[in-house]
Amino acid sequence: MDALTHAIVGAAIAQLPRSSGLNKQSSISWRKRAIIGASAALFPDIDYLLFLINPLDFIAYWHRAETHSLLLAPLWAWLIMQCWQRFTSWQLPTKQLYWLCFLAITSHPLLDSLTTFGTQWFAPISRYRFAFNVLFVIDVYFSVIALCSLLLLIIVNHQIVKILALLLPACYLLVVFNIKHNIEQSLSGNQQTITLLPQPFSLLYWQAISQTEHGFVQTYIKLGSDPIAQWVSSKFGLPQQASYQLSEQLTWQHYNTLPSGPIMNNHALQVWQHPKFKAFHQFSAYPIFYDYQHTPQHTCVWFSDLRYHWPNVIPSFRYGMCRKNQTNHSNEWHLYRMKYFSEQAVTAN
Repeated sequence: MDALTHAIVGAAIAQLPRSSGLNKQSSISWRKRAIIGASAALFPDIDYLLFLINPLDFIAYWHRAETHSLLLAPLWAWLIMQCWQRFTSWQLPTKQLYWLCFLAITSHPLLDSLTTFGTQWFAPISRYRFAFNVLFVIDVYFSVIALCSLLLLIIVNHQIVKILALLLPACYLLVVFNIKHNIEQSLSGNQQTITLLPQPFSLLYWQAISQTEHGFVQTYIKLGSDPIAQWVSSKFGLPQQASYQLSEQLTWQHYNTLPSGPIMNNHALQVWQHPKFKAFHQFSAYPIFYDYQHTPQHTCVWFSDLRYHWPNVIPSFRYGMCRKNQTNHSNEWHLYRMKYFSEQAVTAN
């Protein structure tokens, strides 16, 4: 999820274990709870610093791993608690502070697992990624509902209000799960296995993917028009809503994992099986051949993942390998990536 939503949810979660009656004097104020909860909820994404070391290994192995682990959450909560006690002048009760940090941190990997990219809940023991494919990384509706829950918890300190505040986002998720299930049922007769991925910026828009013998077929589907999503998309400069089609009007696009043609296929196989490219095909869920570039100077083979494909947007996840063709240079393959939302290639090591 986006950082703002994580902060809102963390601030809301931190309001839940509040004292009442004779314990009010030792309670932490709602403002401090909001600050502590928001900062703790943002902590797991500190692993973004590892992107600077190796972008591909970061996204394949290191991101949403140890710092997002539910097993390690007690440790991270303790460390953040120590920071608040040592480096601020706030007089914060240790037990309350710890639970605020723990609950807020735990909310982060749980939210991330609702998206399509997966979260390693049990790192470092297990590298399995939990991904429920129900929310796009930016979901305006969910963020607004989370904000409403936060305001309810701040304004009214009552048990019934706490339950209501938890029910609001839970009900939204139930609605999304139900929509997803209904679409899967309606498409089940068209393809053998259908996977639905949430799209920007509405629960009414989905990407449908089905695996074939040589790759995948894919389409963009909508249940109806969403003027709010259209407005948000326009603010992001993404005029993409026309690409989504009603279920009875769907057009499926085929994508190969490897290109056709003996030369391109041979080069693509060399890249795909290269040890330095192992991280890509271990992480990618729907890998496709993206581009082949051949000049007298160099040859490049590029791959992408359909999870990162949205209408009228350059995919942000594109990795490949290039080699020089001149006889006086080594013809070894070297790992590259394309810059986000650009066709410019940069080294990925």
